Amino acid sequence: MYKKIDEKKDEILACYDDKESIAYIEKAYQFAKEMHHGQTRAGGDLYLIHPVEVALILAQLGFNKEVIAGALLHDVVEDCGCTLDTLAGMFGQEVADLVDVVSAIDKQQFVYDSEDIYEDEQFEKASIEEQSFKKLLALGKKHPLGFCIKFADRLNNLRTIGVFPHSKQLEKVKETERWILPVAKALQTEYFFRSIANECFKIQHKFSGEKFFEHYDIYHKSNKQNIEDLLIRLKEIFASTCITDIRIKEVREYKVFQDLEKLVKNVNIAKVSQGQILKVTNYNIYLLYKNEKYKDVIGNILHNINANLHDIKIIDANIGTFTKKPYYQLEDKFKNKFNLYIMSEADYVVQRNGTMDGQVNEFLDEDNFDSLETELIRVKTKTGQIKYLPQDSTVLDFAFKIHQDVGYGFKYAIINGSKTKSPPYARIYEGDQVEIVVEKDEEGEIKYNAELKWFAYVNSALAKKKLIKYFKDRLQ
Repeated sequence: MYKKIDEKKDEILACYDDKESIAYIEKAYQFAKEMHHGQTRAGGDLYLIHPVEVALILAQLGFNKEVIAGALLHDVVEDCGCTLDTLAGMFGQEVADLVDVVSAIDKQQFVYDSEDIYEDEQFEKASIEEQSFKKLLALGKKHPLGFCIKFADRLNNLRTIGVFPHSKQLEKVKETERWILPVAKALQTEYFFRSIANECFKIQHKFSGEKFFEHYDIYHKSNKQNIEDLLIRLKEIFASTCITDIRIKEVREYKVFQDLEKLVKNVNIAKVSQGQILKVTNYNIYLLYKNEKYKDVIGNILHNINANLHDIKIIDANIGTFTKKPYYQLEDKFKNKFNLYIMSEADYVVQRNGTMDGQVNEFLDEDNFDSLETELIRVKTKTGQIKYLPQDSTVLDFAFKIHQDVGYGFKYAIINGSKTKSPPYARIYEGDQVEIVVEKDEEGEIKYNAELKWFAYVNSALAKKKLIKYFKDRLQ
């Protein structure tokens, strides 16, 4: 019964070569097996297959033994009655903290917050979901590797969601787009962002995109030998150079279609042809090196390509919209297009797995929780402090971001040192520096002068919450 799961566990162990990690992960696996004994998934499989597959995703990405143990055990507190103290005693506090990050709030833990406009006692399930994801974000800032377990958990759930009605699948996609994808993007984890976005795309277009997915598969299967031959040639060309690893990855379906939308006006996913798929980039090539500097290797690499790959030409150079890394676009004699990335092994791991060192804590500030599904901009205060706000924010949104008293007492704003006084509805943009001038009474205290029409001037959830509270208090 457990043969298939044990085999996957062995795949996890094969990713590690030190006895300590192997023994530690084996112990976590056996405990997860004990905890989930008798439990099954909606499709009838043993429940244990899920945490094992989550752990395998992370092991193949090179995460440490504590993260793998956390993945194997990520549901034992929520679903099996195990305590965090038990986990800390058996596997250490780090694993207990990681499991706590991804454990959802249950009905017993839920406390209605009357100050939160996104909570309502009449809609308890939605409010519990809201608090669970806020807990994830709050604890994840302290233990960011917990986010990776959550990403792998959601990725596996999306891949196995087919047993549920399509309407249920779409609900999970919407939840993912609101909470999971923005955080994956903020943490700059390309693998999880693109993999999860692709699963959402396939669910959303399950019926309308049937032909597109078929053409995509046919194209890549028919091109498989060409790609394998190219990889062999590249390894031969760079065998005696600083290049230590070469990888060719397929561009995922959702990205191929996104690029087609930019290229072909009014493209219809139901009518995309194989010829159209060939018009955009379908493969990424990664040439990885260890201890060299980029500027020292780029010239030699491009020279080697021009000198030894006569049937492949460089047709463009650009900066990746997600990665912010430079790449070269190549095209072969079959019209296949490739994005060529040249980077160090360390940079490749960071790009793939994400930034987990606390650099984005400001972005994941509690005030941004309700804005994560939108693009955020960085705006500076008068003293140069950075604040993150939704990209369509106004100076009044910015005032409330600084402090509620500054918002309630707003008089006018000065943008980028201008001599012109800006009204509360003035838009702000990436990189702006904004000074807020407030109304004060005779004693020098901030004077509240909020008006109902201000609701038309704000776009951030934070500012709306503060205004609702302000007028609610005055109506009582």
